Amino acid sequence: MFCQPREPSPGLLKMFSDDQMFSYNFSDNSAIPRIQEFSPWRDVAFPDPATVSSHMSLCQRFRHNLTEALKDITPEARGGTHVSVFTARPLRLGVENTLVCAINDVFPPALTITWRKSSKILTRSSDWHQYLATGDLFFQAFSYLNVTPYHNDVFSCEVQVGGDNNTIIAFWVPQYPVPSGLLENSLCGLGFTLGIIFLLLGFLFFYLAKK
Repeated sequence: MFCQPREPSPGLLKMFSDDQMFSYNFSDNSAIPRIQEFSPWRDVAFPDPATVSSHMSLCQRFRHNLTEALKDITPEARGGTHVSVFTARPLRLGVENTLVCAINDVFPPALTITWRKSSKILTRSSDWHQYLATGDLFFQAFSYLNVTPYHNDVFSCEVQVGGDNNTIIAFWVPQYPVPSGLLENSLCGLGFTLGIIFLLLGFLFFYLAKK
């Protein structure tokens, strides 16, 4: 469980062996499974909404009192956020794909995520709520962008953690794409043709040498 002055303010996750299984939806007191296979245990993940509400009220009071007591004494805890961008499927130029922005070591869990193509803003989200807990008390998040990449495209995922004036940027450009079907067929045809030519040359040189 966590609470903070930024959005999302309340957060509750159920973990098993450092892996997240469920998150809690405070708007309707329901459990959200991380993967569909966890759905049969949705109703028993957080069985008592009244207890959850009581613990969250305690968390909010504790946070407020601790903040007032340590004001100008203890610096705010922050994570060393890392950002990377990669494709969900093997890259083929001109074929639709999905860019994945992986954000690790997030703390506090309050992000503004901006996708750009060159300098043009494609999407921006400042109310990110899809956080996954890690075993080291940090969080991670993933953002997705559907694209059709072409040569010389430049995409970037820009991440700003709540309360921080710094922006972390990860760039992605098409590199070493998987050859398209047409190019694969062309290369196969070229290789076969060169093989036939070298075979004929071999027979010709063999004939001339014998003669």
